[in-house]
Amino acid sequence: MVRQNSRRQPEIQTAKSRGVRPHVLLLLLGGSLLGLWSGQALAEHPSQLPMPFEVVKTLVGTWQGSKQALDGQETIIVEYALTARGTAVIERVFPGTPKEMISIYTQDGHQMVMTHYCLLGNQPRMRTSSPVTGNSITMSYIDGTGMHSLQNKHMHELTLTLIDDRHINQEWTVYENGRETATHSFAFARQ
Repeated sequence: MVRQNSRRQPEIQTAKSRGVRPHVLLLLLGGSLLGLWSGQALAEHPSQLPMPFEVVKTLVGTWQGSKQALDGQETIIVEYALTARGTAVIERVFPGTPKEMISIYTQDGHQMVMTHYCLLGNQPRMRTSSPVTGNSITMSYIDGTGMHSLQNKHMHELTLTLIDDRHINQEWTVYENGRETATHSFAFARQ
């Protein structure tokens, strides 16, 4: 005696079996593709714009700059390196010195988040608030550790400007007592 399989095979549904006509599907598909190719699609679909984190990854290497100090010009070295299988970028300012500071950049959806381990003894976190549309990336304070409140002195904003593949500028905005108190600007050249 042969047993018959009592389980029903799943029915494969097609556009025709669901009552959708093929020409309607073509119209929907064509309209979707046209929408993606329009200029408006870039504004509506931020995933098609350059990701800030991908831009920061291009900085990997050693950079040198200088700033005016009380005893003359002070050389500043900045190193960028990939870590965690390329999912984070470590920025080291004044590497190997007592003034060394580290910032760690990571992607968070279509935005980038950075934690800055500062000489001030606190760790502000910043996030991009808009897509990269030019040569600058601005990150603003979202929260932090090592501070009692926003009244404590901390780095509140960073703007990275990529002049070309060999030159970048950094502009750090300092807040204290709930307001902007200083801006530190640095120009770096790739070594």
